Amino acid sequence: MNNTVNVAWMYPDILNLHGERANAKAFELISKKMKVKLNIDRIDDIDEKVDFDKYDILLFNPGELRVINALSNILYNQKDQLNKYIKDGKIIFITGTTGALFAKNIQRLDGEVFNGLNILDMDAKERNMVIGDDLYYTFNKMDIMASQIQMIDITLNNVKPFANIKYGYGNNGTSVEGARYKNVIFTNALGPVLVKNPWFTEYLIKLACKNKKMKLKTNKISYDLERKSLASAKEFIDKKLNEK
Repeated sequence: MNNTVNVAWMYPDILNLHGERANAKAFELISKKMKVKLNIDRIDDIDEKVDFDKYDILLFNPGELRVINALSNILYNQKDQLNKYIKDGKIIFITGTTGALFAKNIQRLDGEVFNGLNILDMDAKERNMVIGDDLYYTFNKMDIMASQIQMIDITLNNVKPFANIKYGYGNNGTSVEGARYKNVIFTNALGPVLVKNPWFTEYLIKLACKNKKMKLKTNKISYDLERKSLASAKEFIDKKLNEK
């Protein structure tokens, strides 16, 4: 289906924290507004061999850290196909704790250490306390407003951060947020982030269309409600910053 953006929703029954399954719905809704054909396949069986060539976007929502080792072992068997997918400029979008799946090393609180897929050159360490707060950053001239429920600390090695934060905890209490390698994007932003920031969803769909050399109709989409919500959130964060 050359004129269709194909999304693989990876392991939705396992990676199912924080209501982030709504990110898949955001792809459906915004693609309709853009008049872009978009198909979403659920990849439910972890033993299923994924035909990565078929897809333009892989969606990895947050999951518990205890499942990451098993998923890493499963996907490692298809690492060559994943590397080809990435080399072809296709999109992997990862949120929350599932960022550890793509990291180099993961350390649990009980001392267990295991390897991720090492696609993003970073390390993840489980926190003994969960941090919850707002998260606000800019990317590609877009304001991204979200929340974060931080269960891991991320240390970037030889990989670029996704963005610089304006407010929030970031990767490890630093000023940087997430990581990006080619079109592999990891962000701590929850919310769900693609629902709260539909302009970000539109960006990802446009990027997928560009990769497929699909022609887009130039129709400007109104996000009045979401813009009002963004303005209200900014006002609230400004108050918190002024109180510090």
